[in-house]
Amino acid sequence: MKRITQLLIAILLLSQSPAIVVSRAAREAPAPPPQTNMPRPHLGYGIHFAPHTNSDPGLVDALGMQWVKIYDPGQVRQHPGKKILFRMDMRWPQDWDQFKRDIRARTQGLLAMGEVDAIEVHNEPNLRIEWGEVPDAWQYTQMLRVAYGEIKAVAPNVLVISGGLASTITTGDGRAIGDLEFAREMFENGAGDYFDAFGYHPYGYNAPPEQAPDPGTLNFRRTELMRALMQEYDLGDKQIWITEFGWLRNPSEEGVDCAPDSPQMREYAWMQVDGRTQADYIVRAFDYADRNWEYVGPMFLWNLNWSLLPIGVLAMCNHMRWFSLLSPNGEPTLAFSRVASMPKRAAQLSPDMTLVADQMTAEIGVTCPGLVQVGQFEVTNSGYPGTFTATISPAQSLNGPVIDVSPETARPGDIVTVFADTTGLTAGMYIIYINVQTTISGQPIAQNLRGYVIVSESFSACR
Repeated sequence: MKRITQLLIAILLLSQSPAIVVSRAAREAPAPPPQTNMPRPHLGYGIHFAPHTNSDPGLVDALGMQWVKIYDPGQVRQHPGKKILFRMDMRWPQDWDQFKRDIRARTQGLLAMGEVDAIEVHNEPNLRIEWGEVPDAWQYTQMLRVAYGEIKAVAPNVLVISGGLASTITTGDGRAIGDLEFAREMFENGAGDYFDAFGYHPYGYNAPPEQAPDPGTLNFRRTELMRALMQEYDLGDKQIWITEFGWLRNPSEEGVDCAPDSPQMREYAWMQVDGRTQADYIVRAFDYADRNWEYVGPMFLWNLNWSLLPIGVLAMCNHMRWFSLLSPNGEPTLAFSRVASMPKRAAQLSPDMTLVADQMTAEIGVTCPGLVQVGQFEVTNSGYPGTFTATISPAQSLNGPVIDVSPETARPGDIVTVFADTTGLTAGMYIIYINVQTTISGQPIAQNLRGYVIVSESFSACR
C-alpha cells in the first residue's frame, strides 16, 4: 500500500485474482430504485472452480450456476452440461511459429476433453506479475491476434475472450498499467478485431457494488467507464464478460488469526468485509448488472473453493482462500446460500438483433421531386456473441414514396441507408416502414423501423 496524490491505495498482486489500486475509503451508496422496465435477460451466472481439490462439481448446480471457469483441461469432464470458460495462460513468444503450433495443440487437447464454449486468452496482462515483465499493451494485442487466429482455425465456434484486465492505475515501478490506459492502447492497435467479448475484473473491495464510477475510483461500477471507452472505439456491439469479481471475507469470523501485518494479508486486510456484507454485496452486484448493464454477458464470481487447496499449495491466510464461497472445512458460507437462492434471469445464449437508427426523417420540396436519403440504421448484435444475416425489405405504399435500401442484406455492424423517391407526390407527410427479418437459433425474428418523408411547399426545402 502506498500514498499517491492523497489517496491510500493498494496494489494487489494476485496470482489468480487481480491486482487493484483502490481508494481506501468506501463511500456507501444507496441501492438504486427498482426498475419497472427490466432489460431482456443478458447475464450468464458463473463461478471459478479450483483444480486439484476434492470439491463436488454438484455444488455448481446447487448455486444455480450455468457457467464454470476452469484452469486445467481435465476439469472439462467434471462439469458435463455446463458452459465452460477455460483460462489459457501464455507468455510472449520468442518463436512465433512454435507459438502457433502450441496454441493449436492446446486447443485441440482441450476440445478432446469435451465441449468448451469459450477460451480466455491469458489473465490480467496489465500486471507484471501476470505478464512476466513490464506490461505492454501492444505486445499483448499481437499475442491476442495470433492466438485468436489459431484458436478459430481449430475451433471456429469457440468464443475468444480477451484476458480479463485488472482494475488498477499505472504505477511508476512498472508493476501495473491502468486498466483504461491499457485497454485504450489495445483498441488503438486493433485488438477489437481479435476478441468475441472483452474480459474485465471489476472487483468491489470494501465498497458497495452501487458506488458511483469515477476515473479516480476503482470499484465494481468501473465497468461503466470501460463500456464508454469501448463505445468510443466503435466496439459497443461487443459484450463485456466479467471474468472475475468478488469481495474478501474476514478470516477472523471463522477463528483464523491472520494478522493485518502478516506477509499473506498485509496488502489486503483493509479490504476485508464481514461474511454478511460479502454475501449482500455479491447478490446486489448480480442484481445491479442484471438491471443496468445490458451489455454484460457471463459474470464469474471469484471463487467457489480455493479455500480447500492444501496448505502446502496455498497458505491459510492467503487472501484467495477468503474470497471463496466455501469455508476451509468445506461448509457453505452465508454467501453460498445467498447466491444459491437469489433470483437469476439467465440469458438465452444466442445473438439478439437490435436496430439502431438515426432520426429517419427527410424533407424535400414539392417543386423539386427526386431521390432523397431518409436516414441510416445499424444492424447490431445486442446478445450473446455470434452472427446472423438480416434481410431488409422496405414496405411500399400505393400513395407514398418509393422506398429503397442499400444494402438489402446486413450482418451485425453493417450500416443500411434508406432512400425515398418523391416523384409525383403532393405536399404532405408520409410515413414509411422498413422491415428487417432474420433467423437466430432456428427462430424467425422480425422487426421494423418507421421513418418520415415530408414533401413541403416551401421553396427552401429544395436547397
